[in-house]
Amino acid sequence: MTQDNAFSHLRLFAAALVLYSHHFALWGQPEPMAFGLTLGLLGVAVFFGISGYLVTLSLAHDPDPLRFLSRRLLRIMPGLALNTVFCAVLLGAWLSTLPLTDYFTHPEFGAYFWNLAFSPRYTLPGVLADAPMPQVVNGSLWTLPLEMLAYLMLMVLLLACAHRPALLRWLDWVLPCLLAAMLVLALVWQPAQPHIVWGSDLRHAPRFMALFLAGACLARWQPRLPSQASWLGLLVLMLVLVLLYAAVPLPELRLGLLSLMLPLASVMVGRLRLPPARVLRHDVSYGVYLYAFPVQQAVISVASPLGLWPTMLLAAAITVGLACLSWWVVERPALRLKPGRRVTAAR
Repeated sequence: MTQDNAFSHLRLFAAALVLYSHHFALWGQPEPMAFGLTLGLLGVAVFFGISGYLVTLSLAHDPDPLRFLSRRLLRIMPGLALNTVFCAVLLGAWLSTLPLTDYFTHPEFGAYFWNLAFSPRYTLPGVLADAPMPQVVNGSLWTLPLEMLAYLMLMVLLLACAHRPALLRWLDWVLPCLLAAMLVLALVWQPAQPHIVWGSDLRHAPRFMALFLAGACLARWQPRLPSQASWLGLLVLMLVLVLLYAAVPLPELRLGLLSLMLPLASVMVGRLRLPPARVLRHDVSYGVYLYAFPVQQAVISVASPLGLWPTMLLAAAITVGLACLSWWVVERPALRLKPGRRVTAAR
């Protein structure tokens, strides 16, 4: 896919939605809602739909499973590592009520680095004990293990096809079947208690896997159609889903339809061609997503007399600055290390 599209704009918008929505929760207020979800969850849903679409397109160009996994890790790990060090070593030490020696030797300090193994840890010793959302340093990290789970799911499918490339055609049918299975699972499996595995609550997994798979299905099927027929088909499908959403009274079924509508709408908007002057060359959305929550917690804890809206603006400005720093210092250099597809010389 060419780079003159709106996907970077859309990811940044989704990250801004998460920041906006979380700020209310971090002030102890209800988060704004739309379509039965918080705006923060809507933003995360957009991320997952776009990710499924773009990652699967990349997979079509180079279906090697090891290069696929290395690309995904190079996109996620450098920014996550810098954010983890920032939160634990700098932000936590600044906000902690413990002496620095006690802080750095506390078991919670070391345990926080399990985030680098995609096992979420949210607390640091003596940090944010009196906040409206107490002790949670970076509540956005819970989605990263689900994102990695989606990548591993695709990698398993790639490994199954590694020695027989013709089997890649099966993905056109396997992915819709997996999507249907995840939608059904999300509908019938709704436990009241958390199911924690490796630090993650798996109750959320079917819904977010469905969002990712919906984007993946669009990536496999939509490019097969001529350009005009493709757009017409997407518009008709979107209209059908919207009509079904309006007609279905059950909230669970409406959430299932929303799991199809959001990736579809995201892909339609993201594929819009932009003039060169409007293309975002630098994607800071991941950094905004990583830094928003801890920065908001810190700003609210030290500047709460300013009130909700001023602290939101201040936190947003600091977050964007840190996201740009993350992009230029670690994320962008890491992307240059992504392995390219090997080309075999003709004999």
